[in-house]
Formats: sequence, C-alpha cells, structure tokens
Amino acid sequence: MVVLYILLFILILGIVVCFHEFGHYFFAKKAGILVTEFAFGMGPKLLSKKRGETYWSIRALPIGGFCAMSGEDREEAVLKVGDECKLVLDENNRVEKIILKTDSPNYADLPIIKIEKIDLFGEKMSPLYINEYEVNRDAIMVYNEKEEVQIAPEERAFFSKSVWQRFLVCVGGPFNNILLALIIFLLLAFIEGVPNINSTIIGEVSKGTPADLVGIKAGDKVLKIGDYTINNFNDIHDAIYGTDSRKLSITIERDGVEETVSVYAQYYFQNMGIVSEQKTTDEDADKLIIICESDAALGGTNKTKAYQDGGLRNGDELTYIKVNDGEYKELKSWEDFLKQAEEMDGGYVQFKYNRIVDGVQENLESGKFQVYSDELLESQGYPSVVKQLGISSTTHIEFFACIGNGFKYLWKSATIIFSTLKLLFTSKEVGVNDMGGFITILNQTANYASGGFANLLYWVGLLSVNLGIVNLLPIPALDGGRILFLFIEGITHKKLPAKVENIIINVVFWLLLAFIGYILLQDILRLIIQLK
Repeated sequence: MVVLYILLFILILGIVVCFHEFGHYFFAKKAGILVTEFAFGMGPKLLSKKRGETYWSIRALPIGGFCAMSGEDREEAVLKVGDECKLVLDENNRVEKIILKTDSPNYADLPIIKIEKIDLFGEKMSPLYINEYEVNRDAIMVYNEKEEVQIAPEERAFFSKSVWQRFLVCVGGPFNNILLALIIFLLLAFIEGVPNINSTIIGEVSKGTPADLVGIKAGDKVLKIGDYTINNFNDIHDAIYGTDSRKLSITIERDGVEETVSVYAQYYFQNMGIVSEQKTTDEDADKLIIICESDAALGGTNKTKAYQDGGLRNGDELTYIKVNDGEYKELKSWEDFLKQAEEMDGGYVQFKYNRIVDGVQENLESGKFQVYSDELLESQGYPSVVKQLGISSTTHIEFFACIGNGFKYLWKSATIIFSTLKLLFTSKEVGVNDMGGFITILNQTANYASGGFANLLYWVGLLSVNLGIVNLLPIPALDGGRILFLFIEGITHKKLPAKVENIIINVVFWLLLAFIGYILLQDILRLIIQLK
C-alpha cells in the first residue's frame, strides 16, 4: 500500500508542477523566448525527446521540475575569442551547427576553427558570425553526442524582452497553479452539490461513525433528536450541540416505519489530538477511552501530540486532567472533559489514565503536551472541539451555487497559507520544526486518498494553490523575487546588473535548498518517531 501511495504522490506532484511550469512555457513561447528544456523532476535525465526547439524530459528525482529558458539567468557566453570549435555549414555557406567537442568522432573530418571574432547575440538583429562565417539565427550548439541546444540571439533571450513580457512569463507559473486549483474546486463543488438544507433525509452515513455503528442508513428521515423536533438539516446540528449528554436518542423514519435508537456522539478534541473511542453500550460509553492514532501511509499510523509527547495510546482510559501548572481534576464523564477542553485556549495539558497491560490495569501519568490555541486552529479552518454522528444531508446540483462554492474553496485554501505564515512570526505554538516536507506531503496524500476521491481532489487543489502563492512571495530564486526585480526595473527604468542579480538569486537559492534540507530532516525524525 505504501508503494501505491508513493506512486500517487509522484503523480499528483507531477500534475501540479507540470501545470506550473507550463504556465512559464506558454508565456515564454508567446514572447518568442527560446525554451531549451521542459523537465519533470531534477537530477540526471531518464528520458528526453526533442520536439521543435525544446527537449521534453523526465529526470531521476520526482521532486519538482523546470522550464529552462535561454537568457533567464543572463549567463556568460559559452564560446569566446580564443576558444576552438568545429563548424557545420549549410548549402549557403552559413553555420548551422557549432561543435564544441572538437574530438568528437562524428565530426572527425571537419577542421578545427580557432575563434578570432564572434557574435552569437546579434544586438538589434545584427548578423551573427564566427570569424568570417555568418551564423544562422537558429543554429545548433552541439555539446556532445547526446546534447545539443539551439543558440539564442538577442530576440530569443528572456532578459531582452520587455518588462511586461517578462512579468507574464514569471507570473504564468503561479497563475496556472491557481487556475488548476480553481478548476479542481469547481469540479469538486459540482461533485458534492449543494446541501438540501430544508430536507431531513440523510444523504450519507460515514463508515465507522456513531450513526453507522447503530445501523442508521442513507435515506433515513430524521424526525427527532432528544427533545428537539427536526424540521430541517440545520436542526440536526443544533440538536447534537444543544444536548449536553453524549448519548442521543434519535427517531428516524424508514420505509414509513418510525424507529428510535440510542447513539453516542463522537468527540474530536482537535486542540489536543484526542478522539473519543466508539462504543455502543452505556457501560463502555461512560468510560473516557481514547483514540490518538489513525491509519496513514508511513509508519502505519498517524500519531498526534497526545501520542508522541504525551505517551498516550489507543484504548487508554483518561481519569484525571491537569491544565498548565494547575492541580489534577477528576474526569467523571465525556461531558466533564468537554467543558475542560472548551475552556482551554493554548497552553499545556497532562493526564492520569488507566491502561490494560497483559490483562492487568495500570494507573499511569502522561507526559505534558501542547494544546493548540483557538487562533491557530481557526487559521487552518478547524474548530477546537467537534461533536458528530457521521451523517450528512442529501444534495442537489444548483449551477450558480456550485460555482460560488468552488470560488469559496479557492479563497479558503489561499488564505490558509497566509494565516500559517503569520503564525510562524507571531505565535509561539508554531515554528520551523513544525513545517513539513515531502514525507509530510506523502502522509497527507495518503490520508486524503483514504477519505475518498472528493477528499483527494480537494488535496490536489490545496497543493496547487499553495504552490502558486508560495512562488509569488517576493523571495529571490522564486517567481515572486523575479517579479520584485521587474517591479523595481519598471519604476527606475534600469535593469539590475546581471552579476548582482545572479549573485542574489544564487545565494538565496542555496539558502532555500539548505532550508528544504532542514525541513526534510525534521520529516525524517518525525517518521522515525512514527515507526517507533
């Protein structure tokens, strides 16, 4: 299964990255810029096929990709006066190929030329030449038997284009990611449809949830929950949260027959990483037995802070709670725990609990672990505590409402990253060590995939919009950094010196690479903890 998730992760990453790079490619071609290679992945080439001017490549490491444009980095000339090469001439005695490897057996019969004068840039469409030979503007530079690239005179180079053209090329990648996300979210909105709020008929019962365990099915009509008469689906939410007890009495109608069942709501204490275990009898339901790990791709489980820092395990029974540096308080019921949890807004928590070991009950004390604040959870779109049965309404397709929901998904996804970045600088709860890299993304891919196609679709959209927005940040070596340079050039009407720009970009690039390496190390350390 892990291999399947890894392949799915590579596929999703490939789609998102290729859409990004195709945005650069599209606007580069529109501007007449020479694109020498369009690659998925980094490192050595595995496959490469030249179509037109561009090599389309798959490289060994599936961790990104690039669209290589001539003149993008304002590199120094490959050939200069004093160098040697060989020339292949066309029927008009013009250079059509420049052979850099003079000992190549494929061109053994050609004389070696020592360059005395050269211009392969051709400013303002002036002729290109090597010594006395005129060079075609689409001549090929042959590096070796496997690599050859078309030369790029001034009119084909990135840096020679107008500020507006270069801006479009730079913004094209992030724009494509946001466009892809919008398409995905619109598709998702039409798949999900619009809830039939005025109906009380259940559209779906999630597997393994409280409603599923007591036999409630899709198509059942909810008539009453406790003392609440249900007139629309919103009343169900109000009844669940309006009833203090975890135990709920639900009256449903199925095939014209009314039936009343008892169900125990499930609590998700998302601020602590603790979930109430599903029980169906009064005796079991009164015990505060918890879940703090769930299925995931790597390590077999996805473990919360309650597991990692607190030492708690699935099946432990909580008996006492201590908040921050206070005194231990007895937990007599889930409702008691709920009141304690709702009063917490960050800080730390510690528990006393019972655990069955080899048939014997042991009384233990957990480690102290962090409670997420309401601000942090809200920034990620999560409430601190959720009480749910696992049922959802029926839906219908309403064109304009679905369109609106698609844009809402896009807006929500786009704002999450800004909220997260803000917390990195303003909150003590979130730090660089909490950031995730490729392993975290792989785990999240597995989690969303296990939730079904719609969940996976949302994850792809979220990844795409986040890649687009991150690349728009004004950081040199990212698209946003180049856009910042273009903005300065547009105001001052002066280009930043090529050497200065390249130094800034290269320095920041290596810093970013070191940062990514550090995040990957944190990922590996977390994985080791998961495996333990």
